[in-house]
Amino acid sequence: MSYKRIKRSLKNIIIKSADNKNYRYNQSSFTRKRKMNFLDYVWYLTFQKGRTASMELDEYLKNKNNSYKISISKQAFSKQRLNLKPEIFIDLYKDYLKDFYINSKSEVKTYKGYYVLAVDSSMFEIPNTKELRKLFKTQKNSSGQRESARARVSGIYDIENEFMIDAIITDCEQGEKRLAKNNIEKTGKILNLKKCIIIFDRGYPGLDLIWFLEKKGVKYIFRLQNCNMYEKEKRSMTSNDEWVDLSCNNRLRKIEDEDIRKELKEKKSISIRMTKVVLDTGEIEYLLSNISEKIIPEKEMKDAYFKRWKIEIGYDILKNKLHIEDFTGKTKVTIEQDFYAQIYIFNLLQDIKHDANEKVQLNQKKKDLKYEYKPNINLLAGWLKNILIVMIFAKSKKKKMELYNIIIEKAKKNLVAINPNRSFKRNPYTSRRNKYSTNIRYNM
Repeated sequence: MSYKRIKRSLKNIIIKSADNKNYRYNQSSFTRKRKMNFLDYVWYLTFQKGRTASMELDEYLKNKNNSYKISISKQAFSKQRLNLKPEIFIDLYKDYLKDFYINSKSEVKTYKGYYVLAVDSSMFEIPNTKELRKLFKTQKNSSGQRESARARVSGIYDIENEFMIDAIITDCEQGEKRLAKNNIEKTGKILNLKKCIIIFDRGYPGLDLIWFLEKKGVKYIFRLQNCNMYEKEKRSMTSNDEWVDLSCNNRLRKIEDEDIRKELKEKKSISIRMTKVVLDTGEIEYLLSNISEKIIPEKEMKDAYFKRWKIEIGYDILKNKLHIEDFTGKTKVTIEQDFYAQIYIFNLLQDIKHDANEKVQLNQKKKDLKYEYKPNINLLAGWLKNILIVMIFAKSKKKKMELYNIIIEKAKKNLVAINPNRSFKRNPYTSRRNKYSTNIRYNM
């Protein structure tokens, strides 16, 4: 049950905040008695709702002290938060995941006995300041005339359980494959990689990444680009699904790592499964994998690959429901604080959604409905932050449970129909002008 995990996680925040030496840039910070201590900063940054800083601070202190008499200036808050390392939020969301996968095994969903993960990256808007353009680099708009600061985010997402296992925010010039390797390495600290199937989109199927996965014993599915990639191997196929030898010798030039080049040169070729699939549009695509036909037969391979679309939904929730790009500061530290705090909230949100959805499904079995329904994630995101900030200051266990049940009951009553034929299309012509301004904040 998500309530018990959330309760343990909130207690974990208190424990980490009490012993916070590893989470401070300046060891003399947060030592004096102030209106907001270290724990307050962690609570505040985790559950802020996107209003102006003055409004947010007033509301937080009102919830804490049950009075509007105590206040703190925006300037004092902004200065002090720079001493808080973003790593505390990374550790919080990692601890939450470990609690789920290790202590709640009966709740963990798998596909054919495997965790199904998807890796993808996305460009994120950040405040377009001179400092951030230098640190995170820039991206040109569609006309090629305006450059704006952008960050690249790379994430690895559990398709069946809908959690973001690992996420990285870095400068926009970082390569997707290198970041994917980083995501996978960190995932290995939470999940057994040999029990994972990792799905990649068209930008990833290079020999270096394939060899990286092979050495780790990870099962994978890649979608090939619509070009002449591995054309020789495609032509060698006599059926729509077979194992081919992927030649290494003539494909090493672009691999920068000398050790990997040497290993692949000695290897000469990699045995890999190539599957030809026909999309609903009539287009022909090729999938690369190392998964035996006993685990995923040919007729199931296309559906297995297209499970990855859920990571697109995950990014949509982060951007358009949690408004993760609505950053509250203009420095690298504040960008990372906001980003990793929202990854933590995202996983809490998904966990509560699962809890609510189970109850919704039980109700639907009793009724003859034309469509299946699920909780409205947009409304649920708002309720979560509104109620959790009150919940952390509730004095009794009974009151905390009552507040949690309010979230569940609201989720059960506000539903949206599930569209079984939904697809998620990217718009390559989006504007490069920021949706958000750190000076003009919207109100939730």
